Amino acid sequence: MSILQSRNPAMSVIQSERAFGTEQARVMTLGGTLTATSILLSIVAVVGILVWQNLNTAFAANANSMPGWVMPVMIGTLISGFVVSFIIYRNPKAAPIIAPVHAALQGAFVGVATFYIPMQYMAVEDGVTNPTAMLAVQAAVATFGVASAMLFGYATGVIRVGPIFQKIMVTAVLGLVVYVVAIMLLGFMGIHIWNGFADAGPMGIGFSVLIIGLASMFLILDFQYIEKGIDAQAPKYMEWVGAWGLMITLVWLYIEILRLLAKMRSSD
Repeated sequence: MSILQSRNPAMSVIQSERAFGTEQARVMTLGGTLTATSILLSIVAVVGILVWQNLNTAFAANANSMPGWVMPVMIGTLISGFVVSFIIYRNPKAAPIIAPVHAALQGAFVGVATFYIPMQYMAVEDGVTNPTAMLAVQAAVATFGVASAMLFGYATGVIRVGPIFQKIMVTAVLGLVVYVVAIMLLGFMGIHIWNGFADAGPMGIGFSVLIIGLASMFLILDFQYIEKGIDAQAPKYMEWVGAWGLMITLVWLYIEILRLLAKMRSSD
C-alpha cells in the first residue's frame, strides 16, 4: 500500500478523477503544491508574528508577567486544530478552504509558543531585551535548513523511507502522544513523572534532539506523499492536502528546535 493510500481515505476519488491531456489543470502538480505550501506558511508566519508582537506588548505592560490568555490560546488552537485536521482527513476536497483556516490557527499557536517556550527556561529582567525574538529567528532558519537538507537528500535518493521504517515512525509518534497525555493526566492527579520536554539537563536536551530527528524524518513521508500524488495524477485539491501535511510537520519541527535552543540557552 502506498503512502498516499495509507494516509488518505480518498484514494478511490483520486483514481476515478484521474485526468489526462487537456485536463492537466485539474490534477495535482509540483508547482501547484509549492504555491499552496507557500500560501499556508505565509499565513502561519504573518499570524504568528502578530500574535507574538501582541503578547510581547502585553508582557511588558504587565511588569514582565505572562498574560492570562496565553494558555487558553495554546489549548484552544490545539483543540481546534485537531478538529480542522479531522475535517480535512474526512473530506479532502475541503482542503483549499479549510487548510488556510488551520494555517491561521497554527500561526496563533506558533506566536504564543514562540514567546512562552523560551520563558520556561529563561528569566527576563527589567531593562533586558526579550530573548524570544532572536531564538525565533534562529529556530526558523534552522527549520528551513533542516527541511532543505531533507529535501535534497530525498531528491537525490540518499534518504528514503521504506514500509517497515514508516511503521516504526508512526509507532514512535503514537508513543510520544501517549507520553504527552500521560504527563498531563498524571500531573492533574498530582503525580509527576520525568518530563523530557521540560527537562533542560543533558537528558532533556537529548530527548529534544530525538524528537527533532523524528520530525525531520516525517518530512520524508510528506515528500513521498506529494510525489505519489503527482505521479497518480491526483485531483487538484490534493495539492492543498499535501501542502497542509507539510505545514504541520514544519511547525512541529520549528517548535521542537525552538525548545532545544531555549534549553541550550538556559544551560549556558
